[in-house]
Amino acid sequence: MFEALLALTAIGLSVASGKRLGFGNPFQIYFFTWLPILGALYVFRRTFIDIPVEFLFLILTAKAAALLLLLVVRMEFTNRTAINGYASIRPRTNLIDVAQLLVCLAMPLAYLRAKELAGGEDIFTVLGYIALRSAMTEGGGQVGFLAYFSILSYVVTSLTMLAYKRSGASSFRLLFSFFVSLFYVYLSTGRTSLLLLFSLTLIPLVMLEVIRLKGLAMALLLVAATFIFVAAMTAKGVSVEVGLFENAASLVQSLRAYTVAPFLAMSELFQTDRKMEWGANMFRFLLSVLHTLGVIDSAPPALIRDYVFVPDPTNVYTVYDVYFRDFSYVGIFIPPAILALHWWLYRRARKTGGRWIFYYAASVYPLVMQFFQDQYFSLLSIWIQIGFWFFVFLAPAEDVRLRHA
Repeated sequence: MFEALLALTAIGLSVASGKRLGFGNPFQIYFFTWLPILGALYVFRRTFIDIPVEFLFLILTAKAAALLLLLVVRMEFTNRTAINGYASIRPRTNLIDVAQLLVCLAMPLAYLRAKELAGGEDIFTVLGYIALRSAMTEGGGQVGFLAYFSILSYVVTSLTMLAYKRSGASSFRLLFSFFVSLFYVYLSTGRTSLLLLFSLTLIPLVMLEVIRLKGLAMALLLVAATFIFVAAMTAKGVSVEVGLFENAASLVQSLRAYTVAPFLAMSELFQTDRKMEWGANMFRFLLSVLHTLGVIDSAPPALIRDYVFVPDPTNVYTVYDVYFRDFSYVGIFIPPAILALHWWLYRRARKTGGRWIFYYAASVYPLVMQFFQDQYFSLLSIWIQIGFWFFVFLAPAEDVRLRHA
């Protein structure tokens, strides 16, 4: 059964990687993300818990649904470059400059709040950073409204990168904008925030055919370097107090927990006898807002799940987690169905250009994170923010075409 799952995923990647659909299409990203995860699990399967055949069959069926959707769209799609390329994108420069100033002014406030969460410890030390991460992940601590500046910073850096590539804007301005965004990434204490930043900055350049595989490979190396850095700062997987061999072994163990283990955790959840929660997890953001406003009494489900051992400890259950908890077996087919939304955004990006290029770029992040956990409905607030800021900072592509007519 596992061999069939691997073969189907490889076939999907091969079909999606043809020139017809274009480089960076959502099906290519989807199958490319899952193939190494499933491959690593298959190779090292004897070091993990057993996976129920029924679960593998269900996932195989879900992957087959994704492949079927791919074959349908492939038959009716002709590869096209975004209309006018750069010409379809007209940033509102003055507003972006104001936003850059605002995120800079918020940096000292964010630092002070982070230091407060860390109990007064210096957050640029290992002990202080561990205290900050513990406060944010286990203690429920938040930086409050200052968190909105991190998303704003990522959007500004994305548009600054565009300006740099298109018109040769100052490299100092680009580096400074990246520095500010990386500061907010650091305060988030999460390894995935950098992936969101790179999705917003690099995927638009992929759509515009400015960078290709080599540029993405370099970006992945930077993400990997950040993973190691955060592991060292939080004493999870890397330590300056032990040798290279011990660090390498510990890092591999950490990688197992963050890549392969979520799939196995989902197989464990699959075997539990649970009642369907009918959208309580999917629409957690809305329920949280209603609960805060006092409209409903019941609190939304907790974002942080219980740990399971596979045998590596993990409390993330892949993208299927939310939808399985809400709708049981039927929910497993919601993530592949979301590929239709990704495809729609991709087509709009290639056909219309403008804001749609950046909307698609943002959607790549939850697509890549499917192996880890759901980042669609769970991060609804972030998607609203990103959509709003690109709407504000970019003129509609239709207006740009009229100006050039």
